[in-house]
Amino acid sequence: MKATKPKRGAGLGARLILLPHLLASRRRSQTELMDYFHVDRKTIVSTIDTLSLGDQPNLIVEEREGRHVYYRLSDDYIAPSLTLAESAALLLAQEAIGATEWSPFARHARSLLKKIRKVLHPALHKRLDAMAQVYGAAITPAKDFTQHDQTINDLVTAAIEQQTVRMHYQSFDSNEPRPRDFDPYTVYFDPDGATLKVIGWDYNRKDFIPFSIDHIHAVHITERQFARRPFKLRDYLETYCFNGIHGKPMTVQLCAYGVTAQVFAERKFHRSQRTITRTVATTDTPESITIEMRIARGRGLERFILSWLPDIEVVAPSELRERITKILQQGGERNAVGEK
Repeated sequence: MKATKPKRGAGLGARLILLPHLLASRRRSQTELMDYFHVDRKTIVSTIDTLSLGDQPNLIVEEREGRHVYYRLSDDYIAPSLTLAESAALLLAQEAIGATEWSPFARHARSLLKKIRKVLHPALHKRLDAMAQVYGAAITPAKDFTQHDQTINDLVTAAIEQQTVRMHYQSFDSNEPRPRDFDPYTVYFDPDGATLKVIGWDYNRKDFIPFSIDHIHAVHITERQFARRPFKLRDYLETYCFNGIHGKPMTVQLCAYGVTAQVFAERKFHRSQRTITRTVATTDTPESITIEMRIARGRGLERFILSWLPDIEVVAPSELRERITKILQQGGERNAVGEK
């Protein structure tokens, strides 16, 4: 994605990330970098020195032409020595992202793998080609996100710089986008429907809220800085999101029968999942298993239960059992009307 030029003096974290990407396309003058980041000469030199303290001390080469100073990436700054296992991980990541033509990251994934291939040993290069015929990814696109490249880039830039954004977001219950102030924390891929989302602090609802990228109509990075609250995406999603839907956590007990019971015994749907009881099949009753999970309530949980019917029963809580019963009754009534 094309880097968004910072609107103000960029912080060190942003400079450390963006500067190598700027130099990847061509060398840049010291004056050009100062103008890009809106900082002075001393700050640019300090940033270069900090990058030189990393894993690749010769990452950036300084060139002087008269009174002008230029910086470029060294010719061998990317020289990975990959094992077969690392190559497999690289291929899986590339296939998972590169195969998603609906994603703005697809072309970048292909470009990345192409660059990596150029520096591999010939023997490993051949093995990588062979492995590419073996590894793959099964991702079903639900929406086209290629047109949201700039939106994603603005959100990522704001998250790195810790700047509040004013975004115009259109929810399902609104006929037009509405402005809302938002502190972006993480842009992430949601496997439910293969969608891209951003999560952060929403000033309207005073909570961490996920938003669908494709429902954002405009993003403006404000001058307001925000202090990042303690937040871990994995922990948040496992607590407040289930089957792609956000909701408050609740403890549920589900009983599965027959073949579905075998699936429930082998598969872990959530890290909190534990087995309560399990019975073997008899001549009169099928095999059964009762599991307990503490997961997010809402449509995601309801869709999960409905997808396993008729081989599943809600044991607890009673409110969820009543909700599933009501959904089945409404569905039956609609289908009965459709048959008349």
